[in-house]
Amino acid sequence: MSLEQLLSDWGLPAILAGTILEGDAVAFLGGVLAHRRLVPFEAAALAATAGAFIVDQVVFQIGRHVARFPRARRVLEARAARRILGWIDRRPGLMCAGFRFLYGMKTIGALAIGASSVTLARFALFDLLGCAVWAHVLTALGYGAGQAIERLFGRLAVHHHLGLALGLGLAALAALALWQHRSGGDLP
Repeated sequence: MSLEQLLSDWGLPAILAGTILEGDAVAFLGGVLAHRRLVPFEAAALAATAGAFIVDQVVFQIGRHVARFPRARRVLEARAARRILGWIDRRPGLMCAGFRFLYGMKTIGALAIGASSVTLARFALFDLLGCAVWAHVLTALGYGAGQAIERLFGRLAVHHHLGLALGLGLAALAALALWQHRSGGDLP
């Protein structure tokens, strides 16, 4: 079985499972797979949406039952978590939909929202919206990276194409982390 056939057959389940474990890179690579026509674009974005939504709901529930999880309790005592809890009190819907767009805040955001007074129904609704936007943006970025790589290097073997795209995505992530570090490490 070729790599292309394997990715065509198992790409969507891999995107779903992968976004549960490491969302950004996998959603981005889902866009590259869509560019290569190994999976449909919309299906890749929806698989990433589902994976992100699942992990957010699990982390929300951990936050909701934080007394049972000492490590989660310690995380919520951190300065960043207290700051997020303040944001949640002021703009709960916006935070439920937007926490995943704050670099480095996906896990602590869902945990803090779970520990807040936000209801599960409200969180699920706004989180689903945020996950869908996030997944479509990252899938589109991956698709665009796939196009750029093909324009620069021509039609590559799929493993080279994915490797270059992943390298491009990691370079962008490193640049974002460096920018955040140089700006004092504070979030907006």
